[in-house]
Amino acid sequence: TQSTWDTQDRVGKMEKKTHPGEFDYETAISTLKTMNEDQKKIDVTLFLELCKLFTKISGSMGYLVSWGFDDINDKCRLLAEHIARYPECKTVHEIVEKEISLNYHVLSGGNGEKYGYKKGEPMFLYESAARTILRMLWFLTLLTHIFKNLIQYPEELMSNIASKSYSDSIAKFHTVVLREGIKAAFMTVPTRNDFMEKAFGTKDKKFFTECLNNMLKPLAALASRLWKYYQEKKITNLEQNQFITIMHSVN
Repeated sequence: TQSTWDTQDRVGKMEKKTHPGEFDYETAISTLKTMNEDQKKIDVTLFLELCKLFTKISGSMGYLVSWGFDDINDKCRLLAEHIARYPECKTVHEIVEKEISLNYHVLSGGNGEKYGYKKGEPMFLYESAARTILRMLWFLTLLTHIFKNLIQYPEELMSNIASKSYSDSIAKFHTVVLREGIKAAFMTVPTRNDFMEKAFGTKDKKFFTECLNNMLKPLAALASRLWKYYQEKKITNLEQNQFITIMHSVN
């Protein structure tokens, strides 16, 4: 399948004028505002745009963290292809329910044989949009914890903030070996001041905190809505055999 990352009209608008490593804060705020205006649905193209914007955050946390979260860039590309594959589906809900109706949502890219597909068939290596969106939701959930802890602990080391945020949010989804590797990577993140300057282009701590506050509430609200939807559909266990649930809240 030809990549649709830069060629499709619906996703072409995601290419921003930011330089690599820079976080487009204004566009992120605007996108979050638009996405939270309709509480009943989540525009799938805007969801993709938002996730792509937020990859700039992990890119500002050092080489090892950026490399570790390169999987999210792959998921963004994959979701772009799903959007092109199902042009009639305009929302996260529609694309997930389309896959559920076809029983495609359970496909992970490596379990096709389990569901009756033979090697060489188009669906044998199919990695579902539902699973892809779930992975991206993990990423957004981690960011809400990082933003919250940066605000709550203004004097704490950035490495400790990142490690605590990971442990409190998505570490439970990973194997012990992977958890230890990610925590080790977080110990290499730059200082808070370096992160502020690289990601947000500022040395002003007050402005930095305002940015975090402005993003935290709408991002947490969006993540909570999506977790609720996945829980209602009983598809939070797409990544593992056991049923997984998250009670996500930000005070």
